[in-house]
Amino acid sequence: MVSLRPFLRLLVLALGASPLVGQDEPRYRTCEELERSLDELAALEGTRVARLSHPLLAAAGVVAFEIASKGPVDRSGRPTLLVLGGFDGLSLSGAEAAVACARALGSPASPLLPDISVVVIPCAARAALTRYRTQQRGDGGDDTPVDTDRDGSVDEDGPDDLDGDGLILSMLVEDSAGGWVLSDDDRFLVPAGPLDAPRLALRPEGRDDDGDGRYNEDGPGGVALERNFPLERPAADPSTGTLPLSQPAARALADFVLERRVFAVLSLQGAHGALASPGGTAAIESWAVPDRALYELCVREFRTATGRAQSGALSRRAARLVDQGGVAQDWFAVVGGALSLELAPWGPGVVVTTPGLMLDARFERAAAPASRPPLERDLRWRPYVDDVTGGAAFVPWTPHLLGSARVRIGGWKPWTIENPPPSELARALAGIERFALALAQGAPRLEIEVRAERDGRIATLRARVRNAGRLPTSLAARSAVRSHGGVTLELALEDGQDLLAGRELDELAALAGGESSAEREWIVLAPEGSSLTLRAVAPWCNPSSVKVRP
Repeated sequence: MVSLRPFLRLLVLALGASPLVGQDEPRYRTCEELERSLDELAALEGTRVARLSHPLLAAAGVVAFEIASKGPVDRSGRPTLLVLGGFDGLSLSGAEAAVACARALGSPASPLLPDISVVVIPCAARAALTRYRTQQRGDGGDDTPVDTDRDGSVDEDGPDDLDGDGLILSMLVEDSAGGWVLSDDDRFLVPAGPLDAPRLALRPEGRDDDGDGRYNEDGPGGVALERNFPLERPAADPSTGTLPLSQPAARALADFVLERRVFAVLSLQGAHGALASPGGTAAIESWAVPDRALYELCVREFRTATGRAQSGALSRRAARLVDQGGVAQDWFAVVGGALSLELAPWGPGVVVTTPGLMLDARFERAAAPASRPPLERDLRWRPYVDDVTGGAAFVPWTPHLLGSARVRIGGWKPWTIENPPPSELARALAGIERFALALAQGAPRLEIEVRAERDGRIATLRARVRNAGRLPTSLAARSAVRSHGGVTLELALEDGQDLLAGRELDELAALAGGESSAEREWIVLAPEGSSLTLRAVAPWCNPSSVKVRP
């Protein structure tokens, strides 16, 4: 009887390769659908792909999949690449990208090395992503009730669809204490100066449901899971949680990173279209400076894999154009000691625009001298709005009467900034799985090159350690939990052996990709016929050992 297993494998891989297959129109899948697609892959590739059975993650409701080839080292002890989809609670495209990475790395054709492991969590902020997909809006928060306005009540004043257009957008309210004014391009806002008028308050579309004179200041949810981490965390922001790591999923991920030998974390999220290195704040950006060459290497791999035109390393705060403390990406680097990267599938530069084809009429006349130019984010997105969507991605500010107050409703439509329209999803994901594979394949690997000779009972040993991978053996920046981030080289003596010269335990500097250490020498008094063992370890590597008989 002919087995159908190879055919079914190809069929499932083909159907699961794209988030757009199986639908009349492209769409985003639910977290359950994304995880089910990987369960189907695991059913076919059970020796390579499996749901990760980890008590801490399971207790926190985090669904993870592990991808690893057969090898001599147990999966749990291997250097691990952790891939997080949509940890910001907004990036549905990041969740889709995580599944694409899992499928590519879990494929039988993937050249995944047998000494590393890849753990993929498609929906790292599951509750927030579900809220965002269902409501087509959100701030990255989960379902945790939060007293945003600190009035003793929670979730009592949320947004409403005032104009009945099926969308909840933004609302401008004239307010002498408001922080915004219209820019020269009257779709976009800029911070108000001392003499600017009329000043505007920016709010979600909706009524003053609790009658306190403010609009929509305390809507449903939630804690932003990805910002529930200790470093530089703004204590006055209730959306970051009551305490650092107060959310079970955040704590579970932090413990997992410290428990496993996680050499890299790839967070698939954001809307800048770039590869960002640590630095949600200026302090963390400065901390990451010693690893500038490593981040430049990653950008080169990113350009090759995706074809995107990023010129050089970019910190998170530079990519996002905002300072944010308490972010997981920074914690994974500073405390976890991992190469921590944010890759945004979507961004203003992902779709190539062709100026002039769909130019909005407002820009056909000569531009007046700029007195209030739009903010950088809006300038980056404006070509997409005008040249690709013909202005349709932004709803013009439209007057609306709210009781006795006159407000204006408008702003970015859903699926424009945080996520691409479903029709652009395949383009946004292109090449991301190749970059993830390059990270996995670039993991550092220690090799010990040794020479030994004997003169009677005196044995002389000379050795150097080489990093056979493309990535370094650890970060150059100092880790908050590791006293030594370099390579440790140990000579293990047997009974009856005595060290006459050299160090039994030697701490070497970290090794860049392809780099070898300086040679070390030992003189040992050892019975004839006995063996000597050298062992090298480093934070991102499997231990390496060699036994010689001089």
